[in-house]
Parts: sequence; structure tokens; C-alpha cells
Amino acid sequence: MPKIPFSIRRSGRYYFRRRVRFQNGKDFTIVVPLSTCNGQEARERATGLAAQFDQVRRTVNAFYESNRELDADTLKSLFETELRHCLATFVSEFHDPSRDPLARIADHRTQASAYDIAQRPGTTNELTDAQRQTLAAAGHDDWDIELVACDLDRTCGKDTMDEETLALVAEGLGIEPTDAVIGRLRHIHLAARAEAHRLAAHFFDEDVQSAFDQEAALLAKRRRNGEPLTFAPPAPATPQPAALPSPASAAVAPVASGRDDCLFKTYHTAKFSEVIPKILRLARAAGHWNRGLAQYERVLRTFAWVTGDKPLGEYNHADVAKFKNALLEMPRDYRPAKDFDRPFDEVVATLKVTPANARSVNTIKRDLSYMSTAYQILAEDEWAPKAANTKALDVGAVKFGKHKKISEKTERPPWTPEHMRCLFSAPIWTGGGGHLRRLSAEAGTAVYQDAAYWLPILLYYTHATLNEIAGLRADEVHIDDAVPNLVIQNNELRAEDGVDGGEKNAKRGRMIPLHDELLRLGFADYVRVIRAEGHKALFPELYLNEARVGGHQFRNIAWGHMRDWIGLHMPIPVNVMSGKQADMHSIRSLGSSFYATSEAPDLMRADVMGHARTGTNALHYSKRTKTHGVDKVLAEYKAFMARWTDVATAHLQPHPVKLLPINHRSRTGKPRLKRS
Repeated sequence: MPKIPFSIRRSGRYYFRRRVRFQNGKDFTIVVPLSTCNGQEARERATGLAAQFDQVRRTVNAFYESNRELDADTLKSLFETELRHCLATFVSEFHDPSRDPLARIADHRTQASAYDIAQRPGTTNELTDAQRQTLAAAGHDDWDIELVACDLDRTCGKDTMDEETLALVAEGLGIEPTDAVIGRLRHIHLAARAEAHRLAAHFFDEDVQSAFDQEAALLAKRRRNGEPLTFAPPAPATPQPAALPSPASAAVAPVASGRDDCLFKTYHTAKFSEVIPKILRLARAAGHWNRGLAQYERVLRTFAWVTGDKPLGEYNHADVAKFKNALLEMPRDYRPAKDFDRPFDEVVATLKVTPANARSVNTIKRDLSYMSTAYQILAEDEWAPKAANTKALDVGAVKFGKHKKISEKTERPPWTPEHMRCLFSAPIWTGGGGHLRRLSAEAGTAVYQDAAYWLPILLYYTHATLNEIAGLRADEVHIDDAVPNLVIQNNELRAEDGVDGGEKNAKRGRMIPLHDELLRLGFADYVRVIRAEGHKALFPELYLNEARVGGHQFRNIAWGHMRDWIGLHMPIPVNVMSGKQADMHSIRSLGSSFYATSEAPDLMRADVMGHARTGTNALHYSKRTKTHGVDKVLAEYKAFMARWTDVATAHLQPHPVKLLPINHRSRTGKPRLKRS
């Protein structure tokens, strides 16, 4: 593909890059992520940013020598420039035949609300319960609210406005770029984007569609004096006829008879979506699904959407095939719920599946197994087959070709010890700034301790999984035992749907001795301080809200930036066949690789990693903890882990425990290197 003007490519992703010289002779280089790996999309976004860049540069130069303050006229000019530019871009997108205009309307609705929340001072990138209630009152349903949360996390948060760019704008205006000035400029730009998205959501209003200048028609809808603009659907133009009252004694018959083509004993008229709550309730009562009910419900509602949500009596085995084929036609990152209000056949025509984004066979088998359980429950009543000893919907009969759960084509590559030493050389561990400046090499020399500091080190030296470590309670770390250790077990922090979690299987419950490097760096002191603060969780900042908790929250606020730090210094391992890059779980893969030697006992490796033992002796006769005591066994396992695990933190110095305010902890911000 020809080179894209004003862009660079790093680790497969595109970035907009421009150099500017202002009237004072200073040069600045601006780098803005384009958030895409697709060359065509990058070209479109870079072209739009280039036009906006030139416009902002002219505005800045015009104000540069005037030594202005951030007065009302200046702020209004900045707001109007950003609003009109964004709105013009959105209107152009509506007329692009390659884009689905109805899907864009839905995106504008959620992004408007996300920017509305982001532009408020003091807010974070997570939705609070109060904000969720406000969104519901404004006309957003549950799924829209989750999309707002995703937009706020990824594309519409405060970090979408780079501080260096805002400081550049302030300096160009002849104003000192203090934190307050940068905050005000960020507010203006985010507020303008919120208004642009909000107006674009009304693109299909009749007055806009009939207008010659659609941008002007949208601008005419701007809010007056802060008046809220709701997303609730408009009332119909003509009143609907009132429904006739039903007699109090009349009841809707759930079943009907006289359908010879029905495969079931009784033809039930209730739609599949109406019995989903019943399926979830009975599956939980029978012990099929105790945790993660939201995931099961998503699969059931996807089945209803794909099959047209028919009356139960009209289903047959063709619906099983249609559901299976639909799963094959959905990309791995596609979320069906956002299109539930549109016919499936219309949506599937717009989906494109490639070898890089195809769903794995194991994921499809998992979803089919959920439907198999649902069928078994309904087969006791609504879907009881008319013919004895048969299955009207035999979901379990769906077959796939032979495949491996993990192969060279699908596996995620591990990190190397050099990558881990690179990570632990970041300012988080060597000295940086505070909130959102933890990965800034020029922000200071402070070292703060929280999940951002300890969780990656714990993953490296314990070989545990992300959720196992992120979900630890402070009292599950036994620092005063003869051999300091931590315990992986079910607890309420990892609970889902009211059921304690943490042990993926019976072998995952285990005690892991603490490596000497953890103790040298002061992990025991951190645990004591967290206990003294009265926190239940070892990393309490990961449990401040209910939307994202534990490992999911850590990925959201810290890990992506840590991986970017590694990528700035050395190539990130990537599977060229699947496109998968090394991730947090790849640290565990590295840990297991340390023991891939004939001298390392497989029994000890399995116990440390939480894997099942193999062999008769290991399974049935080796009971060393019971015969020699837990302290002796932990000491042996500690020596085993120390022998084979490379030390990646020898260059780090221990620091006294220093904590940030809890809502600032582990919020690393983007990596920033020292300017040469």
C-alpha cells in the first residue's frame, strides 16, 4: 500500500504525526493514535486530522502574540471550531455508502453520553451507579449503557485529549500551560465533541433530511441554556388507538393445538425470548450454571435473534443449523447485542470474517453447549418431543472437523525474560510521577506501590493467572508463616452471581511460596499497610466500581499502557498466523517455560502452576504435604521456583511504601519517554 501522508506505523497500528513551528521559532512534534490497523481507515482518519491540524495551527498562530487569557471569546472560538469540524466529518460519514447509517446513529448516541461524562471535572473512566441511572433516564437501555461504559474506557475518556497537544495549544495562545489551563481546554474540546455526537444522532430527523444544508439544520438543534437533549424515542405523530380492556377473568393461553407440523407434544405460543429467564433460573437450580449467568443469557438471546424469536412450537432442527452457521459468520470481536433491533439476515450481510478475526471452533462449541443445556431444560415441558426417544432439536449432534484447542496457528506467544526486564525498567518501578504519569520518565522520581507496581511482579514470580492475583484478599497473603506464601482459593471478591469464585478447577486451589525477590522489594510491608487501611482486597483500587473489577479493571487502566511501554523499546512477540500478540497471560506461559527442562520434576511444575498431575504415582501415592508437613513442602517448592525462574528485578531498589489516593492508584497513563 502507498505510504499514508502524515502517518507512521508501530507494532501494526497507525499514528498521525505532524511537526509544527510556531511564530516564536519553537518546533513541536505531535503524535496521535489513529486506533486502527487498517490502512484504508488510517488514510481516512489521517486526512481528517491533517485538515483539523492546519486549522488549529492557523488559529493558534493568530492568537500567539496577543498574550490572551482564556476569556469567553477564546473559549467560544475553540468550542465552535471543534464542534463544526466534528459535525462536518459525521455528516460526510452518513453519506459514505460503505458505512451503515443506522449503526452510526447508535454509535453517536452512546459516544455523546460518554463525552458528556468525560468532560466533567473530577470524573474517571468508569461509570458510577448514579451516572448509570442518569443514562437510563435519558433513554438509554441496559446495552446502550454498557456501550457508553466501553466508549468512556476506550475512545471518549479524558485521555483521548493528549496533554502535550493541549499544552501546545495553550502556549500558542500565549498562555502558560498550567494544569488548570490544560483541564479547561480539555473540557472545551470534549464538550464540543459531545455536542457534535449528540446532534449527529438526530441526522434522520425529518427537518434535517429535507434541509439543503444538513449541518446547519443540525446546528439549529443545539441545546439552549443547558437544556438536556434526551435520546428517548419520539412520540408517534398520530395517536395510537387505545387497547380494548380485557375481561378480568380472561387469561392468555400459553398453548394451542391443531398444528400437525409441530415437533412437540404441545404447541406453545410463547416466544423463545420469553422463556429465557425461566431457563436461567432452572439451570442455576439444577447446578448447570451457577456463575457467569450474563454470558449464558447473551448466548440465549443471540439464538433468539438469529432464529427470529419465533413461538416455541415453530422451532425445529433447521434452527440449530442456522444458529451454528451464524456463529461461524460472526467475527471474533463482533457484539450481536448491539444489532438485536435489526433483522439478523440484514446484519449478517454486512459482516466480514477473515482467518485473522474468525471465532475459534472451541468458542462456537461452548455456545452450542449452552444451547444444548437450554434444550434439555425445555424438553421437560415446552419442547417435549412428540415422538418418543427423540430430540426435536439435537444441538449436540452438530459436528466439526478435527482441531486442536491450541495450535501454532491460534496460540498466543509468550514473553521472553528480556521483555520482562524491559517492563520492570519502566518509571513505575524506577521513579516517575503520580496519577496518570506513572510511565512518564520526566515526571519525577517517586515510586508508588499499588496493583500497577506489584501485580506484574507477582505474576512473574508466582506464575499465577491475572484474576488469581488481582482477586487476592489481604488476609490470603501469609507473610508471617515459616515460609511466606499466598493462597489461591474461592473467595467473595471473585464472586459472580452471588457464588464465590477463584478456583477454575480443583487443582487451582493451592499455596504458592513467595519468591525472595518479592520479600526483598518490600511486598510484606505493602500487605501490612493495606491491612492497616482496613481493606479487604489486596488491591482495593480494582474494586471501586461494579462495572469492571479485578483483572478486568487492571487491564483497562494499566496493562495496555505497560505493554505500550515494552513496544516502545523492543518488538512485542506476535503470532504471525493469527495476529495475536503477547498479553498478560503470556507471563504465565513464560513461567511454565522456565520449567520445560528434563531436570525439573513435572509433579512440582504441575503443583506450582495449578495443573493436574499425571501418572499413577503423582495422582495416587505422592502425599508429601500430609507425610512431611506443609512448611517443609513449601520450602522445597520455594527452592524449586527460585532455581528455575530467572530474576528480572535485580536492578530494582526497595522503597518504603508510598500510596496514592485510592481512586488514583494503578492509573498509569500513557508511556512518555525522555526527550533526547
